[in-house]
Amino acid sequence: MNKDKNFFTGLFGRKHTEAKNDTQPATPPDDSQPTDGVAGPNSSDDEVTPENKGFLSRLRDGLSRTSKRLSDGVSSIVNKRPLDAEALEDLEEVLISADLGVAAAQRVIEALSRERFDKQVTSEEVSSALAEEVASTLLQHQKTLEIERARRPHVILVTGVNGAGKTTT
Repeated sequence: MNKDKNFFTGLFGRKHTEAKNDTQPATPPDDSQPTDGVAGPNSSDDEVTPENKGFLSRLRDGLSRTSKRLSDGVSSIVNKRPLDAEALEDLEEVLISADLGVAAAQRVIEALSRERFDKQVTSEEVSSALAEEVASTLLQHQKTLEIERARRPHVILVTGVNGAGKTTT
């Protein structure tokens, strides 16, 4: 195995400059063409190519894009019209596209249609219904941790978002 490259470098490290140089065009692009003032699809100055980012950075970016897409989609649907059949269908589509899952999205839609059908709702009400559905789903799968003292060592992995109290529990 190459001494500059190991398993973790492949996962979390930056790509080598050799691979970068192969993808660059042989001649520089002609910038003398007049434009109509509209930027092209690749003209973002602060855009970083995926090969320059580590694994965790790409994961964080993907999750934030999903969260933003979900909140923007919910806001655009519920702030425009009352919660009718078409709005519920659009909301279900947004929830499924945000990786909530078909079954969970249907349960959220059913709960909203029972309580708020043909009424104006806010994005906060939809968020609270979503949070209640996630909490009830997690409670269904909750079980007590039973540690067998005879079998050692024990490894317990605690996960959670920042500020959830992983260190203090």
